[in-house]
Amino acid sequence: MEKLRQEQIEDLFSRRLKNTRAIFFFFFLLVFAFLFKIQVIQHQSLSAGAESGKYMKVSIPVPRGTIYDRNGRILAVSIPFYSAYMDSWAVAHREKKEPGYRSRLKQEFKDTLGMSEKEAEEKIGQTYPLLRRELSIGQYRTLAEKKLPGIVFEQDYKRTYPNNRLACHVVGFTGVDGEGLEGIEMYYNGLLKGTKGSSLVLRDGKGTLLYSVEKKLVQPVKGKDIVLTLDYNLQFILEEELSRAYTQFNAKSVSAVIMDYETGEVLALANVPNYDLNRPGSASPDERRNRVVTDLFEPGSTFKIVTAAAAIEENVFTPNDVIHCENGKWFVRNHYLRDVHSYGSLTVSKVIEKSSNIGTVKIAMNLGERKLYDYCTKFGFGQVTGIDIPGEIRGILRPLNRWSGYSITAIPIGQEVGINALQGVRAMSVIANGGYLVKPHLLREIKEEVSSIKTNTSGAGDQVLSGKTCDILRGILENVTRPGGTAPQTHIDGYRISGKTGTAQKIINGHYSKNSYVGSFSGFLNGSDEKLIIQVTVDEPRPIYYGGLVAGPAFRNVLWRSLQYLNVPPSGEEEERKIALNKK
Repeated sequence: MEKLRQEQIEDLFSRRLKNTRAIFFFFFLLVFAFLFKIQVIQHQSLSAGAESGKYMKVSIPVPRGTIYDRNGRILAVSIPFYSAYMDSWAVAHREKKEPGYRSRLKQEFKDTLGMSEKEAEEKIGQTYPLLRRELSIGQYRTLAEKKLPGIVFEQDYKRTYPNNRLACHVVGFTGVDGEGLEGIEMYYNGLLKGTKGSSLVLRDGKGTLLYSVEKKLVQPVKGKDIVLTLDYNLQFILEEELSRAYTQFNAKSVSAVIMDYETGEVLALANVPNYDLNRPGSASPDERRNRVVTDLFEPGSTFKIVTAAAAIEENVFTPNDVIHCENGKWFVRNHYLRDVHSYGSLTVSKVIEKSSNIGTVKIAMNLGERKLYDYCTKFGFGQVTGIDIPGEIRGILRPLNRWSGYSITAIPIGQEVGINALQGVRAMSVIANGGYLVKPHLLREIKEEVSSIKTNTSGAGDQVLSGKTCDILRGILENVTRPGGTAPQTHIDGYRISGKTGTAQKIINGHYSKNSYVGSFSGFLNGSDEKLIIQVTVDEPRPIYYGGLVAGPAFRNVLWRSLQYLNVPPSGEEEERKIALNKK
């Protein structure tokens, strides 16, 4: 009996021991799994969490890319500057080694940074105060050379424009955050701004940043440098002549473009009034507006080149066909159409040379609405040119089904159509380059560390006209600029110039104004390696307003000075003509 009881006790003890071991093993596995999860599975995230508790992620500024003109002249650049802070932890550590260091530092604030006694006292008592933002070069050098413990310099970059107002409507500017807000700075912001770096800066128990203990995470990548198609000297010439015309004719504004009519490279683009890129906040929105691409106007007589081109291309008329111009007054589609001068019969060539409204409308009516509309679209009207700058408007060209019975007498002479100046100069380029619609552009190259990537070297696009038609029109438009044409003020001895004047009434409150006009001239150089085309637009000139009289002289002055700068000699044909005349 005693033996049986002893066995039962041993059996009970054994079962309890097994249960205890099982429970212990279970808890051991539970603890092991928990530790494995923390130390292996969640190691990185928990380490990062602990690290983030000690460190704060701080961005490292990066300079924007530099903007150059086509010849390497700087138009926009980021320059470094330094701000000074005081690291109180480092100052306290130094004070232990060098009693009186705080007093020495306070005196340095007064001597180098020009602080008052009160301001220096306040700064020395703060945890991590900003001592000065944008130190002068002298202040930075003085403090940096002394290598004072506790003085921390933070580098940043400031965008500056060394040419102030020059090319302001092209270059544009950046905001306080370094992001592009206007012009090329805005359009190519993604290229120019680069990528900021980042670092971890140690924080003390109070959360104060200790820049003396820092870990780099991501190195900053500088923004890409870009080269524009602009030529600094041509831009300077253009702006100076526009300012002269603006003052001379009491204009509301003057705008102009110089372009290579074969490639579409914009060599200069300007508006007056303009503004200082280094002080954009002091300029009004009106002064900052890039009127070349944003302002809508009716082109007037410059649009007659489209009508003439379509008629000649479609073999509706030849240059020598004769049109009766009704002696300056014609009743058509229930209204009177008038010419500035009274003309009887004129050839098609003379209709364009003399800028006859009546003759041009008769050409258009023979051509027909559908074909006229088709050529308007081929020349790019009612569409953006696609230039790489913000703010371009599409212009106005109503669909054919929205034309009125009056439209065929208005559109051929540049009414009921809205364009910007860039669309006007692109249309004239079709005739200059042999029939192709170019794409105006401003970006020439993107610079890389190893090599440059060239872009937009050719702007040739769809063919609009045949070379034969363009040859005819170039000859007709060349007579416009000679004595007897509508723009003799644009003539330059020794050079062949083709062009067309435009004078258009402005629409104010839904009606054509009798006092406000837009005068323009669009023209190009013939027979030269320099493929220059220039359009000048003068808004509300007074007291005279005809395009040939207000825009023509500015065009001539710009072209003449450009030819001298580019060393373009007079053509041999003109020189031979002069010699022949002298012999007589």
